[in-house]
Amino acid sequence: MIYWSEGLLYLCFAILTGALALRLVPEHARPLVEVPQRLLIGCALAIPLLSYIPLHELAISYADEFELSYSAMLKSLLLDVNAGKAFVWTAIASVGLALLLGMRSLQHDRRTPKLALFIVLLMMIWLGYASHAASISPWKGLIVHTAHFLTATLWLGILFVVSWFSKDTGSHRSWNAFLKWFSPAAVVAVALTLTAGFALMTFTTPQYLNSWMLPYGQLLLVKHLLILPLLLFAYTNGFGYKRILKERPGFNPKPWLRAESAIGLLVLFATAALGQQAPPHIVRETLQTVSPSPLFTAIYRGSFSPDLSLQLSVRTESILMLAAAGIMGAGVILMHKQRKVFSSFIMGLTMPLFLYLGLMFSLQ
Repeated sequence: MIYWSEGLLYLCFAILTGALALRLVPEHARPLVEVPQRLLIGCALAIPLLSYIPLHELAISYADEFELSYSAMLKSLLLDVNAGKAFVWTAIASVGLALLLGMRSLQHDRRTPKLALFIVLLMMIWLGYASHAASISPWKGLIVHTAHFLTATLWLGILFVVSWFSKDTGSHRSWNAFLKWFSPAAVVAVALTLTAGFALMTFTTPQYLNSWMLPYGQLLLVKHLLILPLLLFAYTNGFGYKRILKERPGFNPKPWLRAESAIGLLVLFATAALGQQAPPHIVRETLQTVSPSPLFTAIYRGSFSPDLSLQLSVRTESILMLAAAGIMGAGVILMHKQRKVFSSFIMGLTMPLFLYLGLMFSLQ
């Protein structure tokens, strides 16, 4: 339940960020996009509701442990814990944001979307304030987590909104104008996201390879592998569109952008799930209280112990799996040229699966 709620929370942030950011883009530089106002207001009001679920789980758990009532424990969390303080400010801001989104001036005045986007940014900062990274290093964790979340949400949010809420009446000229600025902007956003993500790992998951023994490390690995087909789709959609349009004037990029957004949604949910697990700073110590990942123990061929130090080695099975992953990656590009969306999407999902097996088979 908590993983689904966190995934939906991130999705709400992405829709709000993408929709409001596009309001600041001139109409000639984007396709016609119509996001229902009720959806935006619903996302704003859903943020505090979805943010409350982790606090609810903590209040139930700690109330039993400290023999307190639910209300007393919840009050303590709201007043004394960073996550509780962030929730209070987020709830207040979300109500103000919902009222702002309900104003008619949102459609015609450029200042209103800017103010709404600023409120969303504040809520992202409070999300970073309540993160595990900020609990380890208050300022560095806050800045890096917020930067990582902001750049990823901006990129994927615009992608979600354009691919699912743009009208088919948009001309190829508008798509060209949109991709002309969005493709390089996405490259910058991806670079910043990856940079912030690696910086985040330096103090949340310093033992990256050994962390694969744990559920957190497995989920982090899956997230990283899912980013690869997402980047492939971003490349073909962003930089291959003009060339394909010259060859096939009737080419419609929307199905391809939707396939890209579907993979992006998986990455977003994986990121959300990571936010609800404590990162393993020292894997050996974490294994004293957390069971190893069932996926790891099922695939790993050696004998497991908490003192295990993992290494990558070259094996026949791993080489075959990695080669299959490369073939699937090439297939994504080939199917894009042949305008086969479903085949390209399936290959895009199969690629990280083969990569995962290739890496796991190479562990010793």
